[in-house]
Amino acid sequence: MPEQPGIDAYAAYLPAYALDDTRLDPTGPARDGGRTRGVAGYDEDAVTMAVEALRHVAADTPAGRHLLLATTSAPYETKTSAGVVHEALGLDPGVTALDLRGHRAGASALDLVLRGVATAALADVRTTRPGAPDELAQGDAAAAFAGGGRAAVLLARAGHTTELLDRWRLPGERHDRVWDERFTAEILVAAGLDAARRALAQASLDAVDEVVVSSSNPRAAAALRKALGGTGGDASVERATGFTGVAHPGLLLAAALDEAEPGQTILLLSATEGADAFVLRVGDDVRAARGGPTVRAQLAARQRLGYGRYLRWRGLLDVQGPARPASPAPAAPPMHRRAGWKYRLEGSRCDACGRVTTPPGRVCASCGVAGSGATAVSLRDRTARVVSVTRDHLTTMPEPEVAIVVADVDGGGRLSAYVTDVAPGDVRVGMPVTPVFRRLWTTDSIHNYFWKLRPAPADAAPGKDTADGQ
Repeated sequence: MPEQPGIDAYAAYLPAYALDDTRLDPTGPARDGGRTRGVAGYDEDAVTMAVEALRHVAADTPAGRHLLLATTSAPYETKTSAGVVHEALGLDPGVTALDLRGHRAGASALDLVLRGVATAALADVRTTRPGAPDELAQGDAAAAFAGGGRAAVLLARAGHTTELLDRWRLPGERHDRVWDERFTAEILVAAGLDAARRALAQASLDAVDEVVVSSSNPRAAAALRKALGGTGGDASVERATGFTGVAHPGLLLAAALDEAEPGQTILLLSATEGADAFVLRVGDDVRAARGGPTVRAQLAARQRLGYGRYLRWRGLLDVQGPARPASPAPAAPPMHRRAGWKYRLEGSRCDACGRVTTPPGRVCASCGVAGSGATAVSLRDRTARVVSVTRDHLTTMPEPEVAIVVADVDGGGRLSAYVTDVAPGDVRVGMPVTPVFRRLWTTDSIHNYFWKLRPAPADAAPGKDTADGQ
């Protein structure tokens, strides 16, 4: 446990797509408000986004700690989704993987990180019924945190629990039900102010340099920012991402840490099903503590997504696909035996010639020597170069076509994989690509996770889009 409770490392993950128009008929008037929501790709879910965020912070998670996945959109009901994240990260088996559910789970996960007992990912995919008033006010994102003190030190915390019918859904339902926000706002504001004032009193502070407010109720969030003297920087991020559910307090905190100076104080307030308040002092090494690009940089790099394409991705628009059998479901025994390849993208380096074979095998694909021994080597953090491209027009995925490439990995190894987060026509020979953990397909209620390739950040091409989302 660290000498001082706090945050040692953090990272935020925003999907590559943004939706700012929900008109099925683009000739009609645009909806007022100017909101934009982040949209997870058709091959993303809470697990894959958690992996992407945690890749920057979880490498040194020691045995005895907990790995937490906080979400309201877990891909499995009874199976522990954090176990898939644990395997994809290649963590020590002594690290316990746990799921945290419910709208307040994000603040609870942050609390456990700040206490130094866990590394956590906060991830959510938010979906409403088409045409819902808050369709653009919801969004998808993830954030990850590891305990320590480089980024920020915890000065005080306070909580306020109240039973409130605010947002809920029954087992088997897909969309949240929402009570009238005018009623719940008053209760959440009272809970938030109580928690914030007690936390500030414990920290012996009358005011802080930055106020960050996350709430499932936009009226409550606005009232709390005004009452606590917030500058509105968190609100500007929210208008560009939507409310990202469980991930939202972590996302807004990450955005604040991106721009904070050492020694400044931050009040983080999450007002959802009660309230949780944290008072933090920014650490001297806050810049070194960030993993991956800043929140603002990720916002600037997103691709615009058409509404029709979004509806297909979410399964909210039933579209006839190609007359092709469903992709086969993976089986438990080979998934377990080949976990190093499937989840961690490990090849085998031949002890005789030093070349890397992918997938790993008992016989070296280069020199043909068998039984000489091999060393597992992970390729997931390496850059690869595309050597050939094929475009599949009969895919069973919710896209009219996808690109499949063969790519040579820097340092050895060759991958054959789908390419994601880029228009298939923009994939070219010589393009640098990096591995990313995604869901290939779901058959017989089994999610088939594996690694795809996406353009390396400096080479990412803007997506092609038209009014109908193609």
